Amino acid sequence: MKVLVWLGRLLFAIVWGAMLGNLVWPFPGKGFALFLILLFVLIALHLLQLMMFATVYREHIQWRRGDYWQILLFGVVGWLAIVQDQPQRTKRD
Repeated sequence: MKVLVWLGRLLFAIVWGAMLGNLVWPFPGKGFALFLILLFVLIALHLLQLMMFATVYREHIQWRRGDYWQILLFGVVGWLAIVQDQPQRTKRD
């Protein structure tokens, strides 16, 4: 499972790189507009996921400040990483 989480993070890093690269070096033609729309949709969906997960799982999971950024950047893959890390967090705390 850890390998799949890291592959998901790598995939999202590539997606974010393409989306942000479009802002720095705009893609030709309609690609710029398409990637701009996709960037806003991605941000909106990840913010929605962050609000849902933080609201529902606040009492059940030990949250850290970096967890919010992880969900915002990686979406459900970040949430899986947080859930997967919970046994280690309960041992440490």
